[in-house]
Amino acid sequence: MPDPFPFIKVAGSAHECGLKYGKATKKQIRYNVDYYIGLWGRICGMTEREALNKASMTAEPIKRYDASIYEEIEGIAEGSESKLEEILALNTRYELLFSQVKLPPDGCTAIATLPDATTVRHSLLAQNWDYRPGITDGCVTLEIRQDGKPSILLHAEAGTVGHKGVNSYGLGIVLNALVSDKDTFTPNPPLLVQCRKALNSRWLNEAIMGVLNAKHSVSSNLILAQAGGVAIDLEMSPLDTSIMVPENGYIAHTNHFIGPRSLSVRDTFVPQIPNTIYRLSRTNSALKNGGTQVCP
Repeated sequence: MPDPFPFIKVAGSAHECGLKYGKATKKQIRYNVDYYIGLWGRICGMTEREALNKASMTAEPIKRYDASIYEEIEGIAEGSESKLEEILALNTRYELLFSQVKLPPDGCTAIATLPDATTVRHSLLAQNWDYRPGITDGCVTLEIRQDGKPSILLHAEAGTVGHKGVNSYGLGIVLNALVSDKDTFTPNPPLLVQCRKALNSRWLNEAIMGVLNAKHSVSSNLILAQAGGVAIDLEMSPLDTSIMVPENGYIAHTNHFIGPRSLSVRDTFVPQIPNTIYRLSRTNSALKNGGTQVCP
């Protein structure tokens, strides 16, 4: 299939990758900044200055969490001729939105299947991303060949350092939005930065440690898998993380809490968009009853 998004290749140090990425996607980055400034104003009642000030509070937490990712963010800002706060805001867009808005626009379904559950005998990882139609023009496919770390193939909104993707060690990540009554904006490493740190890992245990050792200001769900037949689901809220593994060779997640450690929060997604319940049920039924058809 032809890639519907601009395909960008960068290589070098963290700052060099960011600089090249920023230069190559300057137009898309400006589109995304303008789009999200407008969105936060319409939906959250935040002015541009309020959004950028909040985003700038994540600079030090990101530096402490992973200095090389912060260097790449600085490079993106320089290459795209954007304010550093604007690039921080794009990478914090999940927290800026869902810390205030308890109604996501729609949802996504993510799955991981292990080799024995497929006809090709490989671990498979997939998701759909039913997000806001307005972001389509700001998305890119990014190949990153970074010094001293795994190479990464990433689908992302231009200007962000992480989202769904896979690396050269056969490690991949997909994600779901979750919303709880405990979500609030605090200056922690943003979810998209956590996704990137996971993709910078060589092994699944390293990726898991990177996510679990970060503080989470809002809820989310990540499924991580690696070639060879391992996968894990991390369902996170600001209070705790449920850790789940595949059963019968697969695991699926949509946009509501299902983990054993989620009873301390109130799920505010389900009452608003209950289709998350039957999306998960239908996905699990399809995988159970005809997994070799849905995951050829």
